[in-house]
Amino acid sequence: MNEIDVVDNFSNIQSIENVTIEKIEKLENVLLEMEQSDIITDHTFLDQVYERKITVPKWTILTGAPHKTDYKVRLEKGTIAVNIGNKIETLKAPMDFDAKAGEKRVGRVFDEEVVWVDIYDNLDNCKDIEELEDRLYVVPECGLGENRVKQLSKVETFILEKELSWQVG
Repeated sequence: MNEIDVVDNFSNIQSIENVTIEKIEKLENVLLEMEQSDIITDHTFLDQVYERKITVPKWTILTGAPHKTDYKVRLEKGTIAVNIGNKIETLKAPMDFDAKAGEKRVGRVFDEEVVWVDIYDNLDNCKDIEELEDRLYVVPECGLGENRVKQLSKVETFILEKELSWQVG
C-alpha cells in the first residue's frame, strides 16, 4: 500500500474497522511528510483543572498522542469521525464524554472546523505547558500540536544533506 492509499483509506474513516495504534501510526507517518494543518491550541487554567482546546480546520485528518491519564472531552463545535476504542464514531457538537488513558486517536473533520477540548485534573495548578505535556501524554518524537515538526521524506533529507555538504565544503 502506498502513501496515497493510506491517506485515501482514512479519508473515508467511517468505514474503517478495528482501529489499532499500528494503523494510526502508519497514517501519522504519512501525514507528517505532508504540509501540516494550522491547528490552533489554547490553554486554560482553572482551579485544579487544565483545559487544552484545539481548533481544527475543516477537512483535516489528524492524529493525537496517547494519554497517560483518564480525562474528559468536550466537543464544542463541528462534526468529527474519531475512534472511541477500536471503533470509529461520528460525533457532533455539542457533546462530551469520558476518555480513558492509553488511547491514541485518529480523526477526520468534515465541512466545518472542530473545537475539541481535553479536560484534565491539575491538582497542583501547574501552568508549565511542557511539564503538563510530560505528565499527560506519551509525546511522540515529532512533538505535539503547534510544536509538531514535519518529518522530512527521504528525498527532502537527501536534498538537505546535499545542500549542507555544499555549505560545509
